[in-house]
Amino acid sequence: MDFATLLAFAVFVIVMTGTPGPGNLTFLAIGASAGYRTAFPVIMASQVGSIALNLSVAYGLGHVMAGGGTIVTIFKVLSMAYMTYLAWRIISLSIKPRGDVSLPSFWEGLLIHPLSPKTWAMSLVAFSTFFAGNTLSVPENALILMTGFMLGGLVFHSLWALAGVSILTLIGDGPVMRAITVAMAIAMLAATVWALVL
Repeated sequence: MDFATLLAFAVFVIVMTGTPGPGNLTFLAIGASAGYRTAFPVIMASQVGSIALNLSVAYGLGHVMAGGGTIVTIFKVLSMAYMTYLAWRIISLSIKPRGDVSLPSFWEGLLIHPLSPKTWAMSLVAFSTFFAGNTLSVPENALILMTGFMLGGLVFHSLWALAGVSILTLIGDGPVMRAITVAMAIAMLAATVWALVL
C-alpha cells in the first residue's frame, strides 16, 4: 500500500468515524445523560466490537454480506432490534430519576458496531476501495483496517461523548435536557433506518 492510498484511507476513517451515526449519537446521549466516565467503558467495548467486525470483513465475511440473502435479512432485523433497545436505554437515562435505571454496560457497548449498519458499510467500502487487490497479505490488510477504524473510533466517540457532557453543563438536567436526549435517541434510530434501507 503506497502513502497516497494510506492517506486517503486515513481521511476516509476521519470522515466516517467523525460523522453522526448510531455509535456517535449513542455516546453523545450517554455523555449528556450520565457523563464521560459512564460513556468511556461503553466506548472501549464498542472498539472491541469494531475490531471483530473489521477482522471479519478482511477475512471474507464482507463478501458474504455484500452478496445479500438470508444473512443480510437476519442482520437487518437484529440491527433494528438492538438500536431500538439502545434508544430506549438512552431515553430511560433521561426520563427516570437517577439511580432508578442502570447505566449502560460494557456488554451493551460490545454490540454497537457489529450491529450498526453504518459501521458495516464503512468497513465494506473501505476494504473494497483501499485494500482489495493490493500486494499486502490478508493479515496485513486486516491489521491496517482494524487499527485505522479503532483509532478513529476512540477519538471521535470520545469527542461526541464530551460534546454531550458540554451540553449537560450548559443547560443542566431538566426538561430541555430530557427533550434533547429523546431527540438524540430518535435521531439514532432514524440514522439506523436510513442506513438499512439505503
